[in-house]
Amino acid sequence: MRIYIARHGQTDWNIQHRAQGRSDIPLNETGRNQAEALREKIKDIKFTAVYASPLKRAAETAQIATDEKYNITYDDRLVERSFGDFEGKVVNDWVEATGYDIGDLKLNTNIGGIEPVKDVLARTKSFLDDLKAKHGDDDVILIVAHGQASRGLHHNLVGYTDDTDWWSVKFDNAEAREYIL
Repeated sequence: MRIYIARHGQTDWNIQHRAQGRSDIPLNETGRNQAEALREKIKDIKFTAVYASPLKRAAETAQIATDEKYNITYDDRLVERSFGDFEGKVVNDWVEATGYDIGDLKLNTNIGGIEPVKDVLARTKSFLDDLKAKHGDDDVILIVAHGQASRGLHHNLVGYTDDTDWWSVKFDNAEAREYIL
C-alpha cells in the first residue's frame, strides 16, 4: 500500500509561531494557495481513499488538494497533538518556560496538559493498523493531518525507539511524502 501523508496548508497562527493544537484555526489565503499547489503535485495520482483530520485547516486542505473528487473520511486520530495550557501561545515562549523537551520519548511529559508524545504515537498507530485492515497492498491512500500527527505517522511507519529524535522529521505546510505500508 502506498500512503501519502500531507500536512495542512498555512494558517495565521503558523505565521505567528503559535501552538495550534486542537484549536480549530482555518487556512489563510497562503494556505489555500499551498493546498492548490499540492493539488497540482498529486493530480495524476488515483487515490483509493482519502483521510483527514476533522479540524478546519486539514479538512480544507484535503478538500482543495483533491478538488473535492473524493469522499473524505475524517478521523479524530489524525487531529493535532493537544498543547493543553500552551495552545495559542508563541512556541518559543512556552517551550522555554516548561524547561522540558516535549518530544522526548523517554520523558513522555504531559506538563501543562500537553498530550504525551507516546499518546500521539499510539493513536496514529491505531489509525495505521485500521488502514492495513481496510485496504489492500495495491491501494493508494492520501492522509491530510498536522505537524505532530504527521510525525507520529512517520515514526510509526519507519520505526522508532525511546531514543528516537521526535523532531528529526518536519513536514512543511502542504507538503506530502510518500510511504509504503
